[in-house]
Amino acid sequence: MEFERLLSAAADYGFPMLVSSYLLVRMEGRIEKLSANIESLTHVLQTDLSCNFRMYSSNKP
Repeated sequence: MEFERLLSAAADYGFPMLVSSYLLVRMEGRIEKLSANIESLTHVLQTDLSCNFRMYSSNKP
């Protein structure tokens, strides 16, 4: 009885699990690149804002 339920669940959910796994593996590289680009952009913005703040504060009378 338990084996039949397990087999039925595998038949019902096997295809969606397979598709989800495939998409996750395929998208993993893109997600990592996106994360790296976000970190790089954050660093650039922090550096740029820091420089602008120093220029603004040094120009104050």
